[in-house]
Amino acid sequence: MFKKIASNTISQIITKAITAIISIFLISILTNFLSLEMYWLYSKIYNYIWIFVFLADLWLYAITIREISSKPQNSKKIVWNVMTLRLILGILILFVSLAIAYFLPWYNTSIALLCIFIASIFTIIQLLNSSILALMQANMKIEFSLFSTVLWKIINLIWIIIIVYLVFGLNYFDNIITANIKENIPFVLIFVVACLWVLVNTILNYFYARKIVNFGFEFDFLYIKYIFKISLPYWIALFLSVIYFKIDIILLSLIEWPKLWDLSIALYSLPMKIVEVLMVVWGFYMTSILPSLTKAFKEKSSDKLTNLIQISFKILFSFSMLVFSLWILFREYLIEIVANKDYLFPEHVFNSSDAFLIVFAVVVFYFISLVFIYSLVASNNQNKLLKINIFVTIFNIAGNIILIPIYSFVWAWIITLLSQILLMILWYFYTKKLIKFSLPLFFIIKNILFWIFIYIIWLFILNNFSIGLYFDFIIYWWILFGIYAGFLFYNFKALQWQK
Repeated sequence: MFKKIASNTISQIITKAITAIISIFLISILTNFLSLEMYWLYSKIYNYIWIFVFLADLWLYAITIREISSKPQNSKKIVWNVMTLRLILGILILFVSLAIAYFLPWYNTSIALLCIFIASIFTIIQLLNSSILALMQANMKIEFSLFSTVLWKIINLIWIIIIVYLVFGLNYFDNIITANIKENIPFVLIFVVACLWVLVNTILNYFYARKIVNFGFEFDFLYIKYIFKISLPYWIALFLSVIYFKIDIILLSLIEWPKLWDLSIALYSLPMKIVEVLMVVWGFYMTSILPSLTKAFKEKSSDKLTNLIQISFKILFSFSMLVFSLWILFREYLIEIVANKDYLFPEHVFNSSDAFLIVFAVVVFYFISLVFIYSLVASNNQNKLLKINIFVTIFNIAGNIILIPIYSFVWAWIITLLSQILLMILWYFYTKKLIKFSLPLFFIIKNILFWIFIYIIWLFILNNFSIGLYFDFIIYWWILFGIYAGFLFYNFKALQWQK
């Protein structure tokens, strides 16, 4: 079982890495092709649509996986009705996003409204695709969708290259300053191509998923109402978790001294963006293990649940310490490579390196918390999850309001760290009530002692045998990664995997 989960997780991480690289190339092409005004409009449209996508998502992906895993005989009914609910929400997004945009400055031009319409169609297709992916994930057959996703990204990139370099030319937008649709055909085509190829990706996934169960659309009002009802608390809990991660920026702009708030946000945002990427990665592991957790809860198999929780805890704790070790030691190298030295020596009492120390501590506790979050999801305890998140969000906002005026953005991150620790503790105690398991104290102490040893040795090497920015980052980083990977292999080779 765990071999399948491991291969599932690793394949998703590799796919994420490949698609991220493709996205970097795509951004590079678009920033060179579009004028500053047009790229600003491109970014604004996608950010605007993202708000509505988040509102319409309802965390149905995880809920669908759980429902299929607990009731595999009802897979057809579940997926058909979830697809119907997704379609309804998607169409609602289309009309609401256009209606609101019509009254907003910068969004109510003909070119912007047309592209919002196309992006909304893209969203509807993606929501339907998400239902198909949930079916594949629940049945541990996600590999094909990873292939189709990479294929879609590559073909999308190729078509953008054709539009930019062969059809219209790289300098096309140098003299385009109007919002006339006819003059901005290549801009519209960029949205159309993305929409077209996500449709192809969805169709490929659909025909593959039909091997699992033949499905389409069904409108069972009572079942759709049931799905909506159980999804809503999870969605609110997720929304609150986003709030306590994002509210810092808003409060910094409102509370910080006017001369410092833009500098504070710049220094604060750099580590935050990197952390957001890392947080996505290990969600893949828990998504892969969710079907097994759900089945174990349904079967009331306490031995299997204990085994799943304890092994998952060890995996997430070990890899969180690996991430913490690598990036805390090399955080200033990362800042110089990704940004520049201004982030290390700003006209501010703190710098981005200080923020990184706290940010990556957040990652450690977030990774560990995932075990307990998904246990609550698998056991259908959404109300407890919601109550915890409401309490911690209030704590986070109150702490930020009190401490930001005194200690600036670093205390904003300290409050976020304390919020994450509080969440982990509360989720841990609620999970303990559901599953009898104990934390592996010897395992935790062994990992922490190894981390301290590695940190001291590597800090000495970097301070006394530094050769250069890129050499140190490439050579020393990979040597450290290899040593730590060897330690993790030693840690896990003796684990008894439940079949």
